[in-house]
Amino acid sequence: MSPELRNLLPFIGVVVFVTIAVVIDVRSRRIPNWLTISAFVLGLVFNIVVGGLPGLWLSLGGFAVGFGTLLVLWLIGGGGGGDVKLMGAVGAWVGAVPTVMIFLGSAIFAVLCTVGIMSWQHIGGPRKEVAAENMGVATNKTALKQYIPYAVPVGMATWLLLALEIIKVSFPMTN
Repeated sequence: MSPELRNLLPFIGVVVFVTIAVVIDVRSRRIPNWLTISAFVLGLVFNIVVGGLPGLWLSLGGFAVGFGTLLVLWLIGGGGGGDVKLMGAVGAWVGAVPTVMIFLGSAIFAVLCTVGIMSWQHIGGPRKEVAAENMGVATNKTALKQYIPYAVPVGMATWLLLALEIIKVSFPMTN
């Protein structure tokens, strides 16, 4: 197996996991433990098999960054426990640096999604409440609370990172 393809495999694995998490989070507003724990274990095992001891450290470092970052946010009231485990499992697959990139990308996508939903509600006319409910947004007119399941922006950032990795492999830069 070529090194380029081997470098893509963890991104493909995490995209599959995150896509499942997006579907479940949108439908039920929770990310189940069976999904996050099994994704963590698979990411850990994958990195150990492919990279040995350095793969173990890559996986544990990514888990620590993803889990730790979201744990701090959860402790101050942002997000849920499933979100913390989601990012920990993402980190176990791809390592620390890509996890930071996914976290930052998810923050940008969360802001863009929120602005998009607020704009849609503003111009949506009489159908805006139905559209908002279908997107998981509360429609209380006195205190509109925007709620985007966290797996959605994480999924968007992960898919984008995979696309960038595929482009990097497909079109290598020559020195």
